Amino acid sequence: MKSAFSARSETAPLRTVLLHSPGPEVSAVKDPTEALYERPIDHVRLAEEFAGISRMYAGLGIEVLWIRPAPKPEDDPRSLLNLMYARDLFFMTPRGAILACMASPVRLGETVYARAALESTGVPIVHAMESPATFEGADAIWIREDLVAVGVGKRTNAEGFAQLQRALSGDGVRCVALPPPARTQHLLGGVQLVGGGWVLVRPGIVEPAVAAFLREQGLVIVEVPEDDEVRSRQAMNIVVTGPGEIVMPAGCPRTRRLYEGAGLRVVGEMGIVELVNGGGGLACATGIVRRG
Repeated sequence: MKSAFSARSETAPLRTVLLHSPGPEVSAVKDPTEALYERPIDHVRLAEEFAGISRMYAGLGIEVLWIRPAPKPEDDPRSLLNLMYARDLFFMTPRGAILACMASPVRLGETVYARAALESTGVPIVHAMESPATFEGADAIWIREDLVAVGVGKRTNAEGFAQLQRALSGDGVRCVALPPPARTQHLLGGVQLVGGGWVLVRPGIVEPAVAAFLREQGLVIVEVPEDDEVRSRQAMNIVVTGPGEIVMPAGCPRTRRLYEGAGLRVVGEMGIVELVNGGGGLACATGIVRRG
């Protein structure tokens, strides 16, 4: 039975998202690489970015939910450091959420907080990944209502793929394993469906077999070049808010022209310097709770 909170598409109108705005713990990190960051983060500026992201979504009529962790003394404090990348923590299905099992020890405890946030809102948990599975939500992409592509080999392993396939089989959904892109951690880092039969692809990092698969599904590829906007400013780390409509990072004029030339409408831009310092972008930070 379909849940009130569900998704079966990457491009249906976005209705509800889940965000997390970190506190001072992210500024207290001594070695950014140990926290999976690219550079140090200023948590005050990061909080301002999340406030702006929330206002942008609210202005588009999208409901914003928040992860508000309540750590216990025995919890790993590292579990708060990357909690802001909520897209990784679960994958929405027609019946509710499939909870991730994070690949990095730094992130292992995050799904406890995501589960609490989802359940408090009434989002059903249809499956929670069990060891030895690893699976992260940004590795799974709805290609059609009956087909999900999954990046397998980095953050998601073969057991995670198998459990996802079993969990989705009850919805009549088939899963296809694809190689993840080079230089990004998840399939979503190199592939983004945007509606109208179009898909953004970074050919510089995506395996030819992935592009061939997408074409076999009848999708038209818009190639996004590996320039400084894409590599350093997360210009393809976008969120689709409806068919042909996207929000994207500010300060990426070349990429915006590319998108608009392909017929996309940019309905919002947001400065995300501190979010990028952590190694992610808008898509990483946006947990998809409801579409359609």
